Amino acid sequence: MKALNCPSCGASLSENAIKADFAVCEFCGTTFRMSKTLTPEPSMGDLLLGADFRSDILPGWELIKEGEITFHKGNPSELRGFYKPRINSYYVLKSSGFLDDFDASITIKFTDGDEKLITAGFYPRLTNDGGYGVYISPVGSYNIGYFTIDTTSGDFKWNTLVDWTHHASLRTGRNMPNRLRVICDGERFRIYLNGVLATSLKDNRYKMGKLFVVAEPNGETNLGIAFSDLQVRDVI
Repeated sequence: MKALNCPSCGASLSENAIKADFAVCEFCGTTFRMSKTLTPEPSMGDLLLGADFRSDILPGWELIKEGEITFHKGNPSELRGFYKPRINSYYVLKSSGFLDDFDASITIKFTDGDEKLITAGFYPRLTNDGGYGVYISPVGSYNIGYFTIDTTSGDFKWNTLVDWTHHASLRTGRNMPNRLRVICDGERFRIYLNGVLATSLKDNRYKMGKLFVVAEPNGETNLGIAFSDLQVRDVI
């Protein structure tokens, strides 16, 4: 059986650390739920959409060709992007169809840029009228909010739900992979960072929209990034 590691500090867990449905890391003290598949996250539903990025053929997804995008086979295969300074986010991918409830996850690795500025993540349930945004950064923080339409400019306006918050489970620095998982279930949202629940909240502004993968250099720096193992699953 594959060894189980703490999703926060990476330490191997002993048999004594696993108590029924929960496990406690003996090194950093992180407590997380055990699933039937012996992973630190809740059990996953059926795969609805996926992309392993071995090539630019991505059924169910629309590739948005902004910046320099290349595909690299490997373990894992990666979509790599290089983006020039811009205030607004770059859209990398979007789902071809509209989604309501789903469980989406992706691995993000920042490869270039000012670590204090660059971010990336998901825009769940995004339409022309607005939607949600979940970002992570290479300095070990995450941010959640939603977009509305600015009545003056007609552009999207950012509204914060969870301000930038440090989380110990995020690996910091360039070339460090981090797994972002966003579960949208009705008005309930759960955000997991490397298998650890970061936050759970409720919001009922947007019920359906497309799912976007985004990268944001924040106007003052180039951004190099690699995405891998994109999954959209049923909520169970």
